[in-house]
Amino acid sequence: MKEVALNQNQFFEVEKITNGSYHPLSGFMTENEFYSVIDNYILPDGRLFSMPIFLDISKESANDLKINSNVKLLYDDNLIGEMLVESIFSCDKKKCAKKIYGTDDIQHPGVNAFYKTKEVFIGGRVAIKKRILHELSRYELTPSQTKAIFKEKKWNTVAAFHTRNPPHCAHEWLQRMTLESYDGLLIQPILGQKKPGDFLPMAVINGYQFLISKYYPRNRVILSALTTSGRYAGPREALFHALVRRNYGCTHIIIGRDHAGVNNYYDIYDSQNLCTKYEDALGIKIIKYKEPYYCSICNTITNKSACRHISSDPDSIEYISSTKIRSLLLAGLRPPPYVMRPEVIEAIYSNNMFVPE
Repeated sequence: MKEVALNQNQFFEVEKITNGSYHPLSGFMTENEFYSVIDNYILPDGRLFSMPIFLDISKESANDLKINSNVKLLYDDNLIGEMLVESIFSCDKKKCAKKIYGTDDIQHPGVNAFYKTKEVFIGGRVAIKKRILHELSRYELTPSQTKAIFKEKKWNTVAAFHTRNPPHCAHEWLQRMTLESYDGLLIQPILGQKKPGDFLPMAVINGYQFLISKYYPRNRVILSALTTSGRYAGPREALFHALVRRNYGCTHIIIGRDHAGVNNYYDIYDSQNLCTKYEDALGIKIIKYKEPYYCSICNTITNKSACRHISSDPDSIEYISSTKIRSLLLAGLRPPPYVMRPEVIEAIYSNNMFVPE
């Protein structure tokens, strides 16, 4: 039987396919599924799905494969599973990038990563034979585990919070607002492959472990990592995040301003609008807050629904972003306390906070 050696990102995808995170997928997408998703946001059977989940291999490896043959899946020299090869195909990456990311600009980190994938994609059902623990496994729960916890806690409504960054004060405001209206909160940062300059996994985990243990009500918040890559695909990826959190048993998800976006590739609230459009098919409700900010007159985190100064005294308004925080920390500076709690900064601060360039 032929073998395919997986890199870490591909290994994480196999994990998510086989543990139900990517339901209704049962394997890597075939050519028909790939184009159906990027063209129409649905699988060929009509079920909603927004991001292509594919396995890329080299031309040389593909030459040895045949349709309806089985291949062994190896990771770190371990046999972890098998795949039935149902489709072997390639694509025009420039055209596909435009559909997936809304741009074919190589400066876009998601597009750049897509262009670097190997020449051939293979699709087909995946079966796991052996589960391998990795360095982030202890921070991660499976969909069956989170559903069991929600049931045990008798949470009828569970809101998901997606992030790729440690918590700042605007994030905390959003989470506290959510706790006022829902039984429980699942904070689920992604810890897979991210772009250079993003926070490394342990900075994110350490920041949230501190915040939850010191400030949030006990038994109302669960922290569980999600080892999947950041795609930076804006609205399309926000829809994907909602689908995944539905599979984890959440009834609601917070979709923020420029959710899963990067730089200025997507307009404000595009992600909220797309998720709202597909809300009925998603099977999870969308929580939409106006962007929080710090108002020096109100002396608190607020938003334009509760603060008049955004119109009358715009100079009093300071928007809080993880991009600004990363820039300050990279320069050896500490964000002010109204931007990020000093204790959180201490929890995350190290010489190894960021994905290297």
